[in-house]
Amino acid sequence: MPRHTNEPEGMKDRLALGTTLFAIHSFASFLTFLYCHINTESQAVFAYFLFFVVDAPTVPWAFEIEGRIGVLSHLADMWTGLWYYGHQGVNLRAFILTATFGGLHWFAIGNLLTYLFGRIHHRLQRRPMSSTIRFA
Repeated sequence: MPRHTNEPEGMKDRLALGTTLFAIHSFASFLTFLYCHINTESQAVFAYFLFFVVDAPTVPWAFEIEGRIGVLSHLADMWTGLWYYGHQGVNLRAFILTATFGGLHWFAIGNLLTYLFGRIHHRLQRRPMSSTIRFA
């Protein structure tokens, strides 16, 4: 019996790929956070601009919304004031935004790709091949 993409197994496949892409992206964002934290150059935070390209349009929108609202700025500055004497606020904000919104971006892409490939696979299974057609 062919498996359809709307069955629970198809949903598990979509969640598995989406979660994997979310984890990979969040780990890459964490490595960028560590690079910026360890590096002593003031321009190291510009490494996050790579995520603007990879995660377009969600991460640029997240940074624009955060720039207007500023809630995360206050929380990150308060946290870094306790632990890092205030010198990592920009790095922490960039990490939170890229890990969260970029991760959700790739989670959605993983779900969509799995769904589309499942639909293509299902349609190809229904088509009769020339070798399976019987002539009377």
